[in-house]
Amino acid sequence: MAMRNWQTAAPQWIARIHGEMPEATPAELRKALRAAASDFHCGTSWGKKVWAKHCRVYLARMAGRGDFRADGKETVWPADIVFPWRGESGA
Repeated sequence: MAMRNWQTAAPQWIARIHGEMPEATPAELRKALRAAASDFHCGTSWGKKVWAKHCRVYLARMAGRGDFRADGKETVWPADIVFPWRGESGA
């Protein structure tokens, strides 16, 4: 039995769910994703973490909210929050 690649499987499941209801609002998609969660993760803690992460990113993109890095993760702080002690580098 091959091991499951959770990071690859989650976006595929989400795309399938969205494909089944293309005219759905973000709220309807959120409900559909929650309903499909247990089928995806089968009760495993890692599956739950991966599903929640991918759903969060997907729903934020669908709603037009959030800023994302190249790897798909949300940025930690919005651009309007300034940390003066970090200097010009922003690090």
